[in-house]
Amino acid sequence: MLFSLSILLLLLFTQLFLLEPFYKATLKKDIISLNKNIYDITISNLEDDVKTGEINKITASNNACILIYNANTTDSKSSDALGETGCALYAQGTVNPSIIDNMTKQRSTTYFVDDYAIDYTNQEVMIYGEKYIINNEMIYIISNFALQSMDNIIRTTQNQFFVIAIILLFLSIVISMLFSGLITKPILNIKNEATKLSQGNYDLSFNKSYINEVDELGETLEIAAVELSNIDETRKELLANVSHDLKTPLTMIKAYAEMIKDISGSNKQKRNEHLDIIINETDNLNILVSDMLDLSKLQAKATKLEMQPFDLTTNIIDTAAKFNTIAKREGVEIVVDCEPELVAIGDKNKINEVIYNFISNALKHYGNDKKIIVKAYLVNLFTIRVEVTDHGPGIDDNILPYIWDRYYKNDKKYQRAQSGSGLGLAICKAILEQHGCEYGVNTKLNEGSTFYFELKNAESENTSF
Repeated sequence: MLFSLSILLLLLFTQLFLLEPFYKATLKKDIISLNKNIYDITISNLEDDVKTGEINKITASNNACILIYNANTTDSKSSDALGETGCALYAQGTVNPSIIDNMTKQRSTTYFVDDYAIDYTNQEVMIYGEKYIINNEMIYIISNFALQSMDNIIRTTQNQFFVIAIILLFLSIVISMLFSGLITKPILNIKNEATKLSQGNYDLSFNKSYINEVDELGETLEIAAVELSNIDETRKELLANVSHDLKTPLTMIKAYAEMIKDISGSNKQKRNEHLDIIINETDNLNILVSDMLDLSKLQAKATKLEMQPFDLTTNIIDTAAKFNTIAKREGVEIVVDCEPELVAIGDKNKINEVIYNFISNALKHYGNDKKIIVKAYLVNLFTIRVEVTDHGPGIDDNILPYIWDRYYKNDKKYQRAQSGSGLGLAICKAILEQHGCEYGVNTKLNEGSTFYFELKNAESENTSF
């Protein structure tokens, strides 16, 4: 409605203040064009009676009054479509002397007047004249339009304006009500569903409105609800899992401490056994808390990496050697197959942690051949690839996208990790993403898995082509 009112006010302004200037400007163009046409007919090679017919025809079609005056002989020719009371150029065969006098005194070749010419008419007129030299004689060609009363024109247009205003405002009200209903209803539906979302209800339902922006907003809220639901579920599972991991060692520490107090305090052998268990569980707690803190710092990017060249080959060999005792106990062979003198760019300690977690993970899933292969090689001049392969059960495709999530489990019966914190792959993911590395896993069921990542080759920076 405001838009309609603004249009109406603009129309009213143009009618009140601009209609008359527009009207006269248009007529001025027309009268100049008419004068030029009369001149073209006058200088043409047509017969005199044909010229007269053409002039009369063009005068009638323009509802004008024409005077062709010879300033040398005072002879004149005229054509009138306005009638005795409308033509200001002549009346009853007598030329208006004031106009001829004004034309004669005019220094320029053109003459224009837009006013009341009371000598021969009481109407407001527009007169345009131009001087021409035709056959060595000064010829005045003068055209006359009768102007309509602007009061009558404005009164007529104002009446039309009020009728149009009433119709336009009525249509605006109807259209506004229809569109407000069409738009408001789906928006209210979105508001109600968003209120449910704020209250923790993620089961949202949006009706199709067929308004693109509204439907896109509804779809966005649906996606947000699904993501929030997943985050909430993950949060609950994380709390449950962390609580479980913390509760179990704390329970054992308390139980064995009470046993030492009540039973084995005087028995050195039993007391030492119980104390060893308490120490072991305390170590597990420390590892869990440390890993959780490390993961939080990495995900918050609060840990600053020390990016510099380092000997990747030596680091892999040293890291793999740390598992020799566990590997012997399990009867597992760790095969290290690295190209010599590989120098990568990265944070040495963090990359060692990734390699350590990959090998530790492989030791939990080795296959019947009891062999783990650690490889490092140049993919090309710029890239070094590290792979840790086991021949265990592999990973199901449904589980594969989630193995990098912390505390991910493929069933709802969470079991405490036998060793470590259960956050190893999540920590690896955070470290590698902070390095900007490409990483992933290739796996087949019952054939094994290969975890890999790629680092930039430091030697490529010193190579020139």
